[in-house]
Amino acid sequence: MTKNVFRTVAITFGGLALAAGAWTAVAAPLGTPTGTPTISAAVAADLAFSRDEERMARDLYAVIAAQYGDAAPFSMITNSEQRHFDAIGTLLVRYGLADPAAGKAAGVYADPDIQKLYDSLLAQSKSSLTEAYKVGIAVEKRDIADVTDAMKTATQTDIDRVYSNLLNGSDMHLRAFTDASNGIVITHTGTQQTNGAARTTNGAGNGMGMGGGYGPRGGNGMGTGGDCVYS
Repeated sequence: MTKNVFRTVAITFGGLALAAGAWTAVAAPLGTPTGTPTISAAVAADLAFSRDEERMARDLYAVIAAQYGDAAPFSMITNSEQRHFDAIGTLLVRYGLADPAAGKAAGVYADPDIQKLYDSLLAQSKSSLTEAYKVGIAVEKRDIADVTDAMKTATQTDIDRVYSNLLNGSDMHLRAFTDASNGIVITHTGTQQTNGAARTTNGAGNGMGMGGGYGPRGGNGMGTGGDCVYS
């Protein structure tokens, strides 16, 4: 399925070569269980696209974190993207769909648009950590737009629930990268780095976990003692 990969943000891309990450895709188990529900071709294509898109975010953030000394928030959000990738994989199994990630190493994707985007964003991220934060913002804005489109097509309750969770996660990730771009980096311990000076926060509120962590969109704050949530 082809998506308009440039519809959300305009990014100046560099020409650096692809850097291999440490992840290798493991295929979701194939086979159609007895009583497997059917879905439209459009919904199936959206699921396949989402599987590759979530893997791209995971792979990209893992490489960027490694490039900049396990930099936050990339290092934490990488694990969140793995959970998103796994959630889509569960749906592929449930609906008896082929897994586009099967047998592919990190940084290699079935969808040519996703491949092009990964290569370009990786090159941009190598310029500086500041540019890397912009990459994170671009990825999350794109994810939000694509998942929102996919939700317009899907009518299945389980698929809609997974997409809603993906949207919640992308909202949190976008805020984390936006904060980082503005000089505020919140670590998993709740330590806030601002202009090189660290301080501990105890904020709480809707959508915000205690200690400055990010909670689910529109929900009560999650986490205690400075935990951050990157769902």
